[in-house]
Amino acid sequence: YSEVGAIETQPLSRAENGWSAFLLQRDHWDYFERKGVTGFAYVFPTTALRLEVSLSRDAESSTRATDPWSLFRNSDRWRRNPLIDDGHYFTTGIDLEFDTRNDRDLPTTGWLIRSRYEHLTSDDIAPVALPVVVRPSPPTGGGYGSDRLSVDVRRYSRLTPNLRVNARLRADGWIAGDRLPVQRRVSLGGPDILPGFDFREYTCAPSGFVDPSQVALCDRIIATQVEVRTRLGLNLGYRQPDRGGSRPGRFIGIEEADLVLFSDAGKAWLAGSGPGQV
Repeated sequence: YSEVGAIETQPLSRAENGWSAFLLQRDHWDYFERKGVTGFAYVFPTTALRLEVSLSRDAESSTRATDPWSLFRNSDRWRRNPLIDDGHYFTTGIDLEFDTRNDRDLPTTGWLIRSRYEHLTSDDIAPVALPVVVRPSPPTGGGYGSDRLSVDVRRYSRLTPNLRVNARLRADGWIAGDRLPVQRRVSLGGPDILPGFDFREYTCAPSGFVDPSQVALCDRIIATQVEVRTRLGLNLGYRQPDRGGSRPGRFIGIEEADLVLFSDAGKAWLAGSGPGQV
Protein backbone atom coordinates (compact mmCIF):
# COMPACT_ATOMS: atom_id res chain seq x y z
CA TYR A 1 0.00 0.00 0.00
CA SER A 2 0.92 3.65 -0.46
CA GLU A 3 -1.38 5.99 1.39
CA VAL A 4 -1.83 9.10 3.47
CA GLY A 5 -2.72 7.92 6.98
CA ALA A 6 -4.31 9.75 9.90
CA ILE A 7 -2.48 10.26 13.19
CA GLU A 8 -5.61 10.44 15.37
CA THR A 9 -9.03 9.47 14.00
CA GLN A 10 -10.78 11.79 16.46
CA PRO A 11 -12.43 14.11 17.56
CA LEU A 12 -14.65 13.60 14.47
CA SER A 13 -15.47 10.55 12.38
CA ARG A 14 -14.08 10.26 8.85
CA ALA A 15 -17.35 11.46 7.27
CA GLU A 16 -17.83 14.33 9.73
CA ASN A 17 -14.25 15.48 9.30
CA GLY A 18 -14.58 15.34 5.53
CA TRP A 19 -17.66 17.57 5.58
CA SER A 20 -15.97 19.97 8.01
CA ALA A 21 -13.00 20.30 5.68
CA PHE A 22 -15.09 20.61 2.52
CA LEU A 23 -17.53 23.18 3.89
CA LEU A 24 -15.57 25.15 6.50
CA GLN A 25 -11.88 24.47 5.80
CA ARG A 26 -11.51 22.95 9.26
CA ASP A 27 -9.65 19.63 9.23
CA HIS A 28 -9.48 18.03 12.68
CA TRP A 29 -7.15 15.19 11.63
CA ASP A 30 -3.39 15.16 11.09
CA TYR A 31 -1.80 13.14 8.30
CA PHE A 32 1.45 11.45 7.30
CA GLU A 33 2.60 9.35 4.37
CA ARG A 34 3.32 5.66 4.59
CA LYS A 35 4.29 2.97 2.11
CA GLY A 36 4.69 -0.70 2.85
CA VAL A 37 3.09 -4.11 3.19
CA THR A 38 0.78 -5.61 5.76
CA GLY A 39 -0.84 -8.94 6.50
CA PHE A 40 -3.47 -9.99 9.00
CA ALA A 41 -5.56 -12.92 10.17
CA TYR A 42 -8.75 -12.89 12.20
CA VAL A 43 -11.15 -15.29 13.86
CA PHE A 44 -14.68 -15.12 15.33
CA PRO A 45 -14.71 -17.30 18.49
CA THR A 46 -18.36 -16.22 18.91
CA THR A 47 -20.72 -14.17 16.77
CA ALA A 48 -20.05 -11.11 18.96
CA LEU A 49 -16.26 -11.47 19.39
CA ARG A 50 -13.60 -10.80 16.76
CA LEU A 51 -9.85 -11.27 17.28
CA GLU A 52 -7.21 -10.10 14.79
CA VAL A 53 -3.42 -10.30 14.56
CA SER A 54 -1.57 -8.12 12.05
CA LEU A 55 2.02 -7.54 10.92
CA SER A 56 3.15 -4.57 8.87
CA ARG A 57 6.39 -3.07 7.59
CA ASP A 58 6.22 0.48 6.27
CA ALA A 59 8.15 3.65 5.61
CA GLU A 60 6.56 6.63 7.33
CA SER A 61 7.31 10.27 6.51
CA SER A 62 5.91 13.77 6.98
CA THR A 63 3.41 14.85 4.36
CA ARG A 64 3.82 17.95 2.23
CA ALA A 65 1.60 21.00 2.68
CA THR A 66 -1.35 21.28 0.26
CA ASP A 67 -4.12 23.82 -0.29
CA PRO A 68 -7.41 22.00 -1.10
CA TRP A 69 -10.49 24.00 -2.06
CA SER A 70 -13.34 24.50 0.43
CA LEU A 71 -16.83 25.90 -0.06
CA PHE A 72 -16.49 28.54 2.67
CA ARG A 73 -13.41 30.23 4.13
CA ASN A 74 -11.44 29.21 1.06
CA SER A 75 -9.13 32.22 1.51
CA ASP A 76 -8.07 31.02 4.98
CA ARG A 77 -4.86 29.08 5.49
CA TRP A 78 -5.08 25.43 6.43
CA ARG A 79 -3.57 24.25 9.70
CA ARG A 80 -0.41 22.48 8.63
CA ASN A 81 0.36 18.86 9.42
CA PRO A 82 2.99 18.28 12.11
CA LEU A 83 6.42 16.88 11.35
CA ILE A 84 6.62 13.23 12.34
CA ASP A 85 9.44 10.85 13.27
CA ASP A 86 10.38 9.57 9.81
CA GLY A 87 11.68 6.04 9.44
CA HIS A 88 10.88 2.41 8.66
CA TYR A 89 8.64 0.76 11.25
CA PHE A 90 7.72 -2.86 11.91
CA THR A 91 4.38 -3.10 13.73
CA THR A 92 2.76 -6.07 15.45
CA GLY A 93 -0.88 -5.47 16.30
CA ILE A 94 -3.50 -7.42 18.25
CA ASP A 95 -7.10 -6.21 17.94
CA LEU A 96 -10.20 -7.24 19.87
CA GLU A 97 -13.79 -6.27 19.16
CA PHE A 98 -16.81 -7.36 21.21
CA ASP A 99 -20.14 -6.14 19.81
CA THR A 100 -23.58 -7.05 21.20
CA ARG A 101 -25.42 -3.90 20.04
CA ASN A 102 -28.93 -4.37 18.69
CA ASP A 103 -28.22 -1.89 15.87
CA ARG A 104 -24.87 -0.73 14.48
CA ASP A 105 -26.05 2.77 13.51
CA LEU A 106 -28.58 3.67 16.23
CA PRO A 107 -28.09 1.23 19.12
CA THR A 108 -30.32 1.28 22.19
CA THR A 109 -28.95 -1.76 24.05
CA GLY A 110 -25.74 -3.77 24.16
CA TRP A 111 -21.96 -3.47 24.51
CA LEU A 112 -19.26 -2.30 22.11
CA ILE A 113 -15.68 -2.94 23.25
CA ARG A 114 -12.69 -2.26 21.02
CA SER A 115 -9.08 -2.66 22.07
CA ARG A 116 -5.73 -2.68 20.27
CA TYR A 117 -2.24 -3.55 21.46
CA GLU A 118 0.61 -2.39 19.24
CA HIS A 119 4.33 -3.18 19.42
CA LEU A 120 6.44 -0.87 17.27
CA THR A 121 10.12 -1.19 16.34
CA SER A 122 12.50 0.74 14.08
CA ASP A 123 16.21 0.68 13.22
CA ASP A 124 16.38 4.05 11.46
CA ILE A 125 13.98 6.39 13.26
CA ALA A 126 14.71 10.08 12.59
CA PRO A 127 13.07 11.79 15.57
CA VAL A 128 11.73 15.33 15.58
CA ALA A 129 13.38 17.57 18.16
CA LEU A 130 11.05 17.82 21.18
CA PRO A 131 11.55 19.23 24.68
CA VAL A 132 13.09 16.71 27.08
CA VAL A 133 10.03 17.03 29.33
CA VAL A 134 7.94 15.59 26.49
CA ARG A 135 10.25 12.63 25.85
CA PRO A 136 13.92 11.67 26.12
CA SER A 137 15.68 11.40 22.78
CA PRO A 138 14.89 7.95 21.32
CA PRO A 139 17.71 5.67 20.10
CA THR A 140 18.51 6.34 16.44
CA GLY A 141 21.13 3.70 15.66
CA GLY A 142 18.78 0.74 16.03
CA GLY A 143 16.92 -0.92 18.86
CA TYR A 144 13.97 1.46 19.09
CA GLY A 145 10.85 -0.22 20.45
CA SER A 146 7.59 1.05 21.94
CA ASP A 147 4.28 -0.44 23.14
CA ARG A 148 0.87 1.21 22.93
CA LEU A 149 -2.58 0.15 24.15
CA SER A 150 -5.99 1.63 23.35
CA VAL A 151 -9.35 0.68 24.90
CA ASP A 152 -12.80 1.99 23.96
CA VAL A 153 -15.77 0.66 25.98
CA ARG A 154 -19.35 1.71 25.22
CA ARG A 155 -22.54 0.61 26.97
CA TYR A 156 -26.05 1.27 25.66
CA SER A 157 -29.03 0.72 27.99
CA ARG A 158 -32.77 1.25 27.55
CA LEU A 159 -34.36 1.51 31.00
CA THR A 160 -37.89 2.33 29.85
CA PRO A 161 -39.47 2.76 26.40
CA ASN A 162 -38.63 6.48 26.60
CA LEU A 163 -35.48 6.53 28.78
CA ARG A 164 -31.99 5.54 27.63
CA VAL A 165 -28.61 5.77 29.36
CA ASN A 166 -25.36 5.49 27.37
CA ALA A 167 -21.83 5.47 28.80
CA ARG A 168 -18.34 5.42 27.32
CA LEU A 169 -14.80 4.97 28.60
CA ARG A 170 -11.78 5.56 26.33
CA ALA A 171 -8.10 5.21 27.22
CA ASP A 172 -5.13 5.33 24.89
CA GLY A 173 -1.37 5.73 25.03
CA TRP A 174 2.12 4.49 25.78
CA ILE A 175 2.60 1.53 28.14
CA ALA A 176 6.22 0.37 27.81
CA GLY A 177 9.53 0.71 25.96
CA ASP A 178 10.80 3.88 24.32
CA ARG A 179 8.42 6.82 24.16
CA LEU A 180 5.95 6.99 21.29
CA PRO A 181 6.81 8.65 17.97
CA VAL A 182 4.94 11.84 17.11
CA GLN A 183 2.56 9.98 14.77
CA ARG A 184 1.40 7.73 17.65
CA ARG A 185 0.89 10.43 20.29
CA VAL A 186 -2.52 11.53 21.57
CA SER A 187 -4.49 14.57 22.74
CA LEU A 188 -7.88 15.57 24.16
CA GLY A 189 -10.51 18.09 23.15
CA GLY A 190 -13.25 18.30 20.58
CA PRO A 191 -16.84 17.24 19.91
CA ASP A 192 -16.44 13.45 20.03
CA ILE A 193 -14.34 12.48 23.04
CA LEU A 194 -14.60 15.68 25.09
CA PRO A 195 -17.51 17.87 23.93
CA GLY A 196 -17.55 21.39 25.33
CA PHE A 197 -13.78 21.78 24.98
CA ASP A 198 -11.92 23.30 22.05
CA PHE A 199 -10.07 21.23 19.48
CA ARG A 200 -6.75 20.05 20.95
CA GLU A 201 -7.56 21.71 24.28
CA TYR A 202 -5.02 19.42 25.92
CA THR A 203 -1.91 18.65 23.84
CA CYS A 204 0.60 18.35 26.73
CA ALA A 205 2.80 20.99 25.07
CA PRO A 206 5.09 22.54 27.72
CA SER A 207 5.07 26.25 28.42
CA GLY A 208 6.92 28.18 25.71
CA PHE A 209 6.60 25.42 23.09
CA VAL A 210 4.93 26.79 19.96
CA ASP A 211 3.87 24.74 16.94
CA PRO A 212 1.24 26.11 14.51
CA SER A 213 0.09 22.56 13.76
CA GLN A 214 -1.14 22.16 17.37
CA VAL A 215 0.63 18.83 17.44
CA ALA A 216 -0.60 16.15 19.87
CA LEU A 217 2.21 15.40 22.35
CA CYS A 218 0.55 13.47 25.18
CA ASP A 219 1.70 10.00 26.18
CA ARG A 220 -1.66 8.95 27.60
CA ILE A 221 -5.30 10.01 27.75
CA ILE A 222 -8.42 8.79 29.53
CA ALA A 223 -11.95 10.11 29.06
CA THR A 224 -15.47 9.19 30.18
CA GLN A 225 -18.92 10.17 28.94
CA VAL A 226 -22.45 9.60 30.28
CA GLU A 227 -25.58 10.46 28.31
CA VAL A 228 -29.17 10.30 29.62
CA ARG A 229 -31.81 10.65 26.90
CA THR A 230 -35.60 10.74 27.34
CA ARG A 231 -38.49 11.40 24.96
CA LEU A 232 -40.90 14.24 25.80
CA GLY A 233 -44.41 14.60 24.39
CA LEU A 234 -44.82 18.30 23.57
CA ASN A 235 -47.77 18.36 21.17
CA LEU A 236 -46.99 21.91 20.07
CA GLY A 237 -49.04 22.16 16.92
CA TYR A 238 -52.12 20.89 15.21
CA ARG A 239 -53.21 17.44 14.07
CA GLN A 240 -55.14 17.30 10.84
CA PRO A 241 -58.26 15.18 10.88
CA ASP A 242 -58.04 11.93 8.95
CA ARG A 243 -60.64 11.72 6.20
CA GLY A 244 -60.99 7.98 6.54
CA GLY A 245 -61.36 8.13 10.29
CA SER A 246 -59.34 4.95 10.91
CA ARG A 247 -55.98 6.54 11.70
CA PRO A 248 -54.76 9.78 13.32
CA GLY A 249 -54.17 12.56 10.83
CA ARG A 250 -50.83 14.23 10.08
CA PHE A 251 -49.40 16.36 12.92
CA ILE A 252 -48.14 19.79 11.93
CA GLY A 253 -45.71 21.22 14.52
CA ILE A 254 -43.49 19.66 17.18
CA GLU A 255 -45.09 16.51 18.57
CA GLU A 256 -42.12 15.00 20.43
CA ALA A 257 -38.58 16.01 21.39
CA ASP A 258 -35.57 14.35 23.05
CA LEU A 259 -34.21 15.80 26.28
CA VAL A 260 -30.51 14.94 26.60
CA LEU A 261 -28.38 15.34 29.74
CA PHE A 262 -24.69 14.93 28.97
CA SER A 263 -21.55 14.90 31.10
CA ASP A 264 -17.90 14.16 30.31
CA ALA A 265 -14.51 14.22 31.99
CA GLY A 266 -11.00 13.48 30.82
CA LYS A 267 -7.30 13.74 31.49
CA ALA A 268 -4.26 13.85 29.21
CA TRP A 269 -0.71 13.67 30.51
CA LEU A 270 2.95 12.91 29.91
CA ALA A 271 4.58 9.83 31.37
CA GLY A 272 7.41 10.26 33.85
CA SER A 273 8.16 11.27 37.42
CA GLY A 274 8.17 15.07 37.02
CA PRO A 275 5.42 17.59 37.85
CA GLY A 276 2.16 16.69 36.10
CA GLN A 277 3.57 13.37 34.89
CA VAL A 278 2.41 9.88 35.83
